[in-house]
Amino acid sequence: MVWAANVRELLLEHSSVSRSFATAGAKAASLVGAEVGEGTAQMMRSNMSNDDIPVITAPIMAADTGQQAEEDHFYDAQIAMFGVFVVFLALLAEPLVNWLHLRFVPISVIWILIGMISMFLLRSAGKDESAYDYPEVFFFLLIPPIIFNASYALEHYYFFGNFKAISAMAFLGTLISAVIIGGFLYIFTHWGVVDIHISAAHCFMFGAVLSSTDAVGVMSVLKSDYCKGMEKNIKTVIIGESILNDAVAITLFKTFDNNDFLSNLGPYHKPNQISRHVAFAIARFCYTAILSVITGAGFGLGTSYFSARKLGLKKYPKLEMTVTFFSAYMCYCISEITQASGMLAVFTCGLVLAHYHQHNISANARVTCKAVSDLTSHLAEIIVYIFLGMTMTRSLYKDEILLYNLSLVAVAFFLCLVSRAASVVVVSALVNSSSNKPRDRLTFRHQLLMWFSGVRGAISFALVVQISSASRGSLVTATLAIVVITTIINGIFYAPMVQCLGLAPAQLPGGKDVYQDCNHTSVHESNARNLWFEFDLVRTTSNH
Repeated sequence: MVWAANVRELLLEHSSVSRSFATAGAKAASLVGAEVGEGTAQMMRSNMSNDDIPVITAPIMAADTGQQAEEDHFYDAQIAMFGVFVVFLALLAEPLVNWLHLRFVPISVIWILIGMISMFLLRSAGKDESAYDYPEVFFFLLIPPIIFNASYALEHYYFFGNFKAISAMAFLGTLISAVIIGGFLYIFTHWGVVDIHISAAHCFMFGAVLSSTDAVGVMSVLKSDYCKGMEKNIKTVIIGESILNDAVAITLFKTFDNNDFLSNLGPYHKPNQISRHVAFAIARFCYTAILSVITGAGFGLGTSYFSARKLGLKKYPKLEMTVTFFSAYMCYCISEITQASGMLAVFTCGLVLAHYHQHNISANARVTCKAVSDLTSHLAEIIVYIFLGMTMTRSLYKDEILLYNLSLVAVAFFLCLVSRAASVVVVSALVNSSSNKPRDRLTFRHQLLMWFSGVRGAISFALVVQISSASRGSLVTATLAIVVITTIINGIFYAPMVQCLGLAPAQLPGGKDVYQDCNHTSVHESNARNLWFEFDLVRTTSNH
């Protein structure tokens, strides 16, 4: 190989700069392919004489590149096999918990423990990456199917029958909670109560993070046998608020993140400047919320109109299913591109698709869409909690990035309790003052249960890893601690609290509760039917 020998001699005789270019070219080619390697080779040749260097048609690669690639592939296959096995164990955990009659233990706690053990095993094998390193995996792969399925499988009659209480808790309650946590955290950091350096914008972003309640944890508890006979209306308020609250929390997070005034907040600002920037923040929040709802409703109604035109799509159920999920995910992506809330948009899209589009498609596609949506949501929930457990284990090791700030954890947890109580009391007072019927009011027992339903979970973790602060590690570990504490304590004591408050009726012989035994329609369900039917009537009349 005379040609190869000449090339080797030329490279060895050249300057150190040229040798570095050659090394960079070989490394780049081995990582990203021949195209990058060829570009680097051109840079290398530009420093040499064109007469002495032949045309190189292939990148210079290390001798062991193929062997290293094979080893990496084998290692990745082991990690993939391990991941699939861990998810399968998490799937088996739910029937195992029921078989052991551990009904007070929420399944989310078991998933977190599985994640912690998994990370310990991976750490022992020299692999310590977790969701902390890949925050976008949450937002674009795991969170969308959870939110979509929550709205697509929602009981719409009860949801819209209690929409006043749900929307008040989701919008006003979340705003109150975020402002209280963010404002007092900023004060405490300046007073030295919390030893952390953080800007006002990041304080309020952290407040939005902790104002998000976990729909997955709440619903997993409400599905237990002890909560089956719980009042439908208060159950719907709690579930609906936890679902819609996530979207609102993300909207607030983006609003605080895009507010330059909060980043430079100080005592030198005049009152008129503060009021102007507060007005801008409110306008930004309203813009984001309205744009998200319009985007979700537009995609939902557009897809429903397309499926209602009788274009012969019922002969192709696979295409009908593809259109359904394509519409929802495209809605999410476009909302994120336009600086709207993808969560709120996909939630709205799921509501519209469930009410209109699913009745236009074939029966096979309708059943399969619900099954696929439920399956993907369930798997996403499992993976999210496994990631939480993995990051929790990683934080227990001596790490310069993930360190626990005990004062921050204690203050943040205390502010979560206070802000949740304040939001529940204020919203309940407004709802009760505007309700003429006693059945529509939120009693003290309802308020106490709503306060105890403030479980933090996946959305909080997914948001906090996106805060670009120097104290990001402390914020992440504080959020992890609060998520684990609320998931375990609230999850275990939730069902006994429902029983103690008398919100679950007595069980009848045979395991049936009072609500299952009688066949009646609540006032809320009737109101919701009227709301939907009147809207449909207008739509039908306009078409004719």
